[in-house]
Amino acid sequence: MNMKQRSYKQAKQRARTYYTEKHAASYNRTWQTFSEKTLAATCSLIDLERLHAVRDEQARVPRILDVACGTGLLLQRLAHLIPQAELYGVDGSQAMLEQARLLPEIGPCLHLLQTSLTKEQMADWPYQPSSFDLITCTNAFHYLDDPLAVLQVLVTLLAPRGQIVIEDYARRTFPFPWRIVEWFIQRVDPQHVRAYTLREALQCVQYGLTTRLHITAAKNFSIDLFWQGWIIAGTYWSLDDTQDI
Repeated sequence: MNMKQRSYKQAKQRARTYYTEKHAASYNRTWQTFSEKTLAATCSLIDLERLHAVRDEQARVPRILDVACGTGLLLQRLAHLIPQAELYGVDGSQAMLEQARLLPEIGPCLHLLQTSLTKEQMADWPYQPSSFDLITCTNAFHYLDDPLAVLQVLVTLLAPRGQIVIEDYARRTFPFPWRIVEWFIQRVDPQHVRAYTLREALQCVQYGLTTRLHITAAKNFSIDLFWQGWIIAGTYWSLDDTQDI
């Protein structure tokens, strides 16, 4: 098999998705413990006071974008934590977005968009630069073909002093048999590209984002006996803020 044939085969496999209607319908139940741990870790690094202050300081409600929002579980949490916020979610799976629309108590301020996390697709997103006070991306970094390009687009969408929180499960190191585990993951979930350690993810974030993004936290955490996770948070400073640092 030559390189062109191999690339075609890989692209065809990647076009398949784990997130079919069947899996989407059972996702919240199947991954309940996993989701609770990872979303709790994400929320723990969000500066809620900063978000609540947006209304007073800028005479508008805070705007939040959850990238790869899936079934909307994080958006549901954020709706409880910041009830006045406008909530936006993007995801590549229409079946997962349909589940998000069924979640109770999110309200009319929820806006969902089906799209993929590629530079070409993101160029067509209907969001203006500096639109969001918080951008989150959980359990999706391992799907990105070009994480640097995605990060560079996301940072343009952050308002001054806006926050970004990125979380994903971690690539385990020796003696954990990660190569075997990742081989199995790719058979079950063909869109999986690769998992990252915290150090690799942090290097990617620091390289891909502007110097105006100040990293406020970066840490590993335990999900369960099998899964480990990492999480990175940052704040996007305005030009005036950077001059004061």
